[in-house]
Amino acid sequence: MALVESGSFSRAADKRNVAQPAFSRRIRLLEEWMGVTLFGRDRQPIRLTDAGRQLMPIADNVIHQIYRGRENIQQTERGANTLKFAATHTISILFFPDWFQSVPGNASGIPLSLESHHMDSCARYLTQGLCHFMLCITHPDAELGFDQSLFDFVVVGTDNLIPVSAPDADGAPLHALPGAPESPAKYLYFSEASALGQIVDAMLARHEEPVFVKKSSSSPLAGALKSMAESGWGVTWFAGMLARIAIRDGSLVQAGDDSWCIPVEIRMFRSRGHLPPIAEKFWQSVVPTEDAS
Repeated sequence: MALVESGSFSRAADKRNVAQPAFSRRIRLLEEWMGVTLFGRDRQPIRLTDAGRQLMPIADNVIHQIYRGRENIQQTERGANTLKFAATHTISILFFPDWFQSVPGNASGIPLSLESHHMDSCARYLTQGLCHFMLCITHPDAELGFDQSLFDFVVVGTDNLIPVSAPDADGAPLHALPGAPESPAKYLYFSEASALGQIVDAMLARHEEPVFVKKSSSSPLAGALKSMAESGWGVTWFAGMLARIAIRDGSLVQAGDDSWCIPVEIRMFRSRGHLPPIAEKFWQSVVPTEDAS
């Protein structure tokens, strides 16, 4: 599954924290045990064969069941009395506290655990059954790193990705959109695997107005890009909940009109399998089962 996701033996080995030769050996042993070739190695990225595609949903289900089984056992041992959430950093800090308190009958005295991570780690928490619920920003152009069809979700909020730049001496954006052919706007972008980066890149590719931007510097961290933008390095996009704070404080200004803003949803995902009673009760307090997607 790591090799399918990354398309590269070296990246998959890094993801699994093993040396590449050891990882390649594991794949060969799996293929010998199956008696078929699972991966075509004649081009990059590495792709599944027909046999590999047949195995993939089986492997995904096996791994999911293993982690779910572990989670159920751990919940039994701990008494299953803690709500467990995973959320991306910005949502954890700027959205989750007020939202949780606003949920009708949220029983605020119930212990909760909130893991704050990058999107890929949040997806791992969800798919491996390490949390009851996962919150993240979603958009049709974003790949979240897991098969959304295997999970239920409810929309718990909306926001916009807003382009921002440091202001010049007159308070105008130092790096304004749409840029110009002779001086493209420097684009501070999220790493390629980032869902937010995918959303912005897709918008730039189909924007009605000509776009003159040049990718300049990147980071997977919104905080790092915010510091770069505030130092005048270029224009970047943040969730409105973060951008509006910086705009209010005067460290950043909106770098283009509202046509450059991107509507997004904040979704809460859950497994379709069994959840402890405390988690099921919370889910029902957020949305009735028949209204969930």
